[in-house]
Amino acid sequence: LHPPPRPLLMQRPNSPPTRLSGLGSGSPMARSGNTSPIPGTSASHQASAASPTNSWGSGVAGFRSITPTGARSPTQVGRASPHSRGAAKNKFFPETKPTSAVGGSPTRSRDSSFPHLSRPSSREQVLTEFASMSGEQPQIDRARTLKNMTRVEFQVSVQTDFGDAVFVVGSTAELGFWDPNLALPLATSPEAFPFWSESFSLSSGRLLEYKYLIKRGNGEFEWETKISNRQCTPEGTLTSLEDGKFNEERAKLLNKDFVSVPRVRRMGRHFTDAEVSIEKSDCIYILSYRLPIITDYDPVQKKYVFQWLSFVSDSRGGEMHSNKVMRSMSRHGMYVVESLRELRDKCKVWYVGGLGLDIPAEHREAVTDELASMFQCIPVFVESAKARDFEDFCHDTLKPIFHFVHPTSQEVCVSFNNAIDAEQRSRTEGAKWQLYCAVNLEYVQPIVQNFNDGDCVFAFDLELLMCPTLLGSRARTANICFFFNTPFPSAEIFRTIPVRKQILRSLLNADFIQFHCFTYARHFLSCCTTLLGLEYRPTRGGLIHLVFNGHHCHVRASHVGIDAVTLGTRLQEESVLQEQKKWQAKLRESNRQVLLVGYDDMEPLAGITLKLKAYRSLLHNFPVYRTSALLIQVAITLHDSLGNVLHSEYVDQVNSLRDEINSLYPGSLLMIHEKMAFTPRCALFSVSDVLINSAVRHGLSLVPFEYVLSSEVGDGKKGSLLLSEFAACSRVIPGAMRFSPWKDEDVSKAIVKCLRQPHHERRYWHEQQTAWCKNNTVLRWAENILDDMKKVRTTMVEMGEDVKRSASCRVGLVKSTYKEISSNALKQEQVFRAFTETKTRLIILDVDLLIRPKEEEASDARPAIKALEQLVEESGNYVFLLSNETRENLLKWLRNMRNLDKIGLAAEDGYYYKWPGSPVDRWDIRQEVRTDFKDISNVLMQQYAVRTTGTFVEDDKVASITWHFGSTNREFGQMQGKELLTQLKDTMAHLPVDVVMGKSFVRVRHEGVNKGTLVKHIVSHYNVRGGADFILCLADDRMDEDVFVVLRDYQHDVQYRVFQGTEQEVKVFLCTVGRQPSLAAYCLYTLDDVHELIRGLSVQTKRKMRDSTGGGRAGGIAQGGSGGLRAAATMLELSGSASMKRW
Repeated sequence: LHPPPRPLLMQRPNSPPTRLSGLGSGSPMARSGNTSPIPGTSASHQASAASPTNSWGSGVAGFRSITPTGARSPTQVGRASPHSRGAAKNKFFPETKPTSAVGGSPTRSRDSSFPHLSRPSSREQVLTEFASMSGEQPQIDRARTLKNMTRVEFQVSVQTDFGDAVFVVGSTAELGFWDPNLALPLATSPEAFPFWSESFSLSSGRLLEYKYLIKRGNGEFEWETKISNRQCTPEGTLTSLEDGKFNEERAKLLNKDFVSVPRVRRMGRHFTDAEVSIEKSDCIYILSYRLPIITDYDPVQKKYVFQWLSFVSDSRGGEMHSNKVMRSMSRHGMYVVESLRELRDKCKVWYVGGLGLDIPAEHREAVTDELASMFQCIPVFVESAKARDFEDFCHDTLKPIFHFVHPTSQEVCVSFNNAIDAEQRSRTEGAKWQLYCAVNLEYVQPIVQNFNDGDCVFAFDLELLMCPTLLGSRARTANICFFFNTPFPSAEIFRTIPVRKQILRSLLNADFIQFHCFTYARHFLSCCTTLLGLEYRPTRGGLIHLVFNGHHCHVRASHVGIDAVTLGTRLQEESVLQEQKKWQAKLRESNRQVLLVGYDDMEPLAGITLKLKAYRSLLHNFPVYRTSALLIQVAITLHDSLGNVLHSEYVDQVNSLRDEINSLYPGSLLMIHEKMAFTPRCALFSVSDVLINSAVRHGLSLVPFEYVLSSEVGDGKKGSLLLSEFAACSRVIPGAMRFSPWKDEDVSKAIVKCLRQPHHERRYWHEQQTAWCKNNTVLRWAENILDDMKKVRTTMVEMGEDVKRSASCRVGLVKSTYKEISSNALKQEQVFRAFTETKTRLIILDVDLLIRPKEEEASDARPAIKALEQLVEESGNYVFLLSNETRENLLKWLRNMRNLDKIGLAAEDGYYYKWPGSPVDRWDIRQEVRTDFKDISNVLMQQYAVRTTGTFVEDDKVASITWHFGSTNREFGQMQGKELLTQLKDTMAHLPVDVVMGKSFVRVRHEGVNKGTLVKHIVSHYNVRGGADFILCLADDRMDEDVFVVLRDYQHDVQYRVFQGTEQEVKVFLCTVGRQPSLAAYCLYTLDDVHELIRGLSVQTKRKMRDSTGGGRAGGIAQGGSGGLRAAATMLELSGSASMKRW
């Protein structure tokens, strides 16, 4: 039924002239000037049937108008007269029957196909054409119970004389259209006086304006002339209006144009715009398992002697101690660590690490003083037995896994167990992980003792994986960068580590994580996504940004270079030229014109056996090289800390292949099993034709860079590089030929291709390689990293991040109090203080924070639910629970909750909602929708559900349909979801729907149906009655960002509230739970934090209610409860009596 048109303004012959007050905008300033003795007749009731406005004080888009079906006599005033809800005809979607996109079969049992749409130039034309396709009425959910009346309780305090009467008159037919002769009378009693009150049934969902007036004994009317028209929107079953004193505005909101709260807590300024430089006052701690220092004991002087372990020097000490170097540490990584000494020209650099020797206790103090004064190094002393077990764990357990060797033995699990031999009470294999963490803690202690705010820390390699957590929890303002000189395994292999999440959390406590190859960075990011559910995004400037528990971490992928300046100077020494001539003479004597070189460690990861097999294939398939080619393979034998040879079986395999090749092709292979000094090594590189690197997995190798620069020696050859595609450096050196070492014939063909490369092409690529090596030095690489670290930290400080106090959140192995150190963690004491100081409190919660929908039992959430039950007992507290589930499921999960009728509920993202005070079967809807768009969406979603295992379509909501992919592979689900999102947007471009993608779903919803729109309506409802001065919103999903946008704008526009003449600051707390980054200004990390906060608010409520027994009335808008009227009468009746406990 269509209601008759309602008159916009009714003017009676005997009524005083009226004036439009212009209050539709809802601005407090717009109502402040109404001082006429005759009440203003607002245009807001005229605009209720027109296009809605977005202001806070006016009606909200999409609400149905409820208009009387006809005139009524004055005797009907205040009674529930028959009304019809005028359901606007929604023509967004015609009554159509779309066909399936697969096979042409219909998706539903309908007769006609979906009509063809043209593409007009505007959205309005599209909707007009779409609406004209069918004259049928919209499909409306008739199953729900629609009630169009709300009981409204009016209450005002008026000092009247005997014979006076108080009335309420307003802008609707029920309130008399501003005619005092049709005004509704209020009543009082000797006990309640001076409070006048009465309740009436009024139409729901319409903004109405009203005023109180006094009819004197002589028949004259006295209007409220000092205030503007009062406003309210009847909602739910009962709306109680406590309007304070006659002719005084009880509460209103103000915007004093003060500096508002920051609207977004994200970096508005990019870090690349920051202007920073490396200063002399900057301090860097370089943390590595071994100091780049050679340590010898002088028996004559009876003291220890130290010298730098330089990669470019002929250090016989280095030769002597080469077997003592930790097996899992790359010598190339040590070279990088030592090369960072060049930063001392610009800032202070301190080294922290071990010496590789067991220094007696009586010498440790002298050693520490000498290293600090002469080398700026801080030694870490670890007992020899502990160091040996630590090195065994790193080499036998961690190194294979990080080099993509899948563990198959139970020894890995045993190494991470907490087992202790109960009989001998000695450490067993099961305690190695605890030993690893303990050693990491010992390495952190010297930095903590000498640390100053803002210092930078560079931590290196597998031996110190737990240092970011241990250091960050103790030096909270440390700017930490962790360097990987090794590969990082894929998620499938990394997940085999029992403490995988603990390692990831520790690494994410660093501010920067540096990889030499993006492939390994991608593996790390994939592990963070798979195991921790984190999201990452690229940033302008080339960094990758992650947020873990509020801590900002950046991933950087750039390969380190070599110290080209020092190396170039060293290559010009006469000793290098002499060694070059020696090698040239040896080649002439052997009558070999083609020289191939390999320089590797004797370990399976180096791929030496693959290289020898490929060389054998080369000599077999290309006979020309049998007498002209020579392969010199340097295979450095590795030893453990006890001097035993490592990988003895692999050494036997290499020796067997060597003997076989030399027996078949005598003089074609030369094996060297010891480390070569700098001079003969570079001289050998300068006379060779090709350097072959056949590693099956390699993180950092600087030999190819040294090989390129060694060609500058004398009249050396311009050799070519043949690098395995599994070596990180193969991706950065221009012109290097990459190959897979797993097929002999392909490798041999690649060698021939290098040898037959045209001279001009070889010279061109050699120039490119030399230029790259000279430009990308270790010093420039380190300066760029340090510059990025300072820029990001400076930008975060400028954008409000409290890094001086917290340096973001550091959590992990140590049970650090992250609630206290996180820069934006919600402080409960601030919330409790604001809660007790305010009068009208609005609390908005996502119901998932209380009860997880998929759980049968919610015993952990029961204390929080009890706290909510206590919270709604106090007048002035209004709680709303938001959910995207159906009404039935929501009520099922909350069925055991007391006082459920006092709590506001929202189901299906706000399509259905229930006001506080309404019974659980009274649900309102914001707007009528057509569901035809779900048929189109379902066809597309089902196509993806069939082809993506573990996904399904959820079609039980009225205004939305969702495709869930949370149970499938995350990366595959994200890829499919993005493709479905694009396809749905293209298909639904001309329809009034929103297509959104969440963390694990793609949803198509009707335009205007979302939590943000409902929250805006809720706030608007309270806003016209003076607003709320305390708002707490807790949410945990990406789809809840709409709510934060609405409340953030409210926080920005309104800073103060005047309540009964007292000015109060509006407190707004927007908090995300677990998920970051977010538009919310605060964060909590676990559901336990949420439950603790709610219980704390409940305790504050109990205290306030206990204190209120001593007198005073609870303030606020009494929406949804009858406590307001009865409370005032009870207070007057029981004042001064001993029975105040009843109140």
